[in-house]
Amino acid sequence: MSLRPCMYSIPRKLATYPLRLCSRSISNESLFSYSSGRCLYNKQARLRERYVSFDISALAKAVAKHVDHGCLESIVKLREGGFNRVLLATMEDGFRAIIKIPYWISIPRTYATASEVATLAFLRSKKIPVPEVYGWSSVTGNPVGVEYIIMEHVAGVGADTRWFNNTKH
Repeated sequence: MSLRPCMYSIPRKLATYPLRLCSRSISNESLFSYSSGRCLYNKQARLRERYVSFDISALAKAVAKHVDHGCLESIVKLREGGFNRVLLATMEDGFRAIIKIPYWISIPRTYATASEVATLAFLRSKKIPVPEVYGWSSVTGNPVGVEYIIMEHVAGVGADTRWFNNTKH
């Protein structure tokens, strides 16, 4: 697998039907804004750093293309951290995928996204259970307008909910 800063799709089965989008439009300004925390200082600057606008319909097309489960039914904000916004995409057949969109302050640009994808591919090659990457772009010059990673949604309990409750045996 060669890593280069461009749109890349990990090989999957060929689609046997043309891509289509659900008839309803998906539009929500709250997907662009940071809303999960408080800023201790310089609030407006911190919020500007985490404001990421993108073309929602282009993202819907990219998700539909990469996951190959029909059209996109909904996108909701799942989590926000210091470097990424995480969205949950649900397809018309109920299939779910995760979309990670880095903030503009995440550096080095291009390489951070490509490195994350390469790391996940390496770990999977070593049989370590990590989410499968369906598609990604490490450049902003794509139709979506931002870097993104579309990956497998893994159900279960996050490590963050149990990390401090574990005890040594």
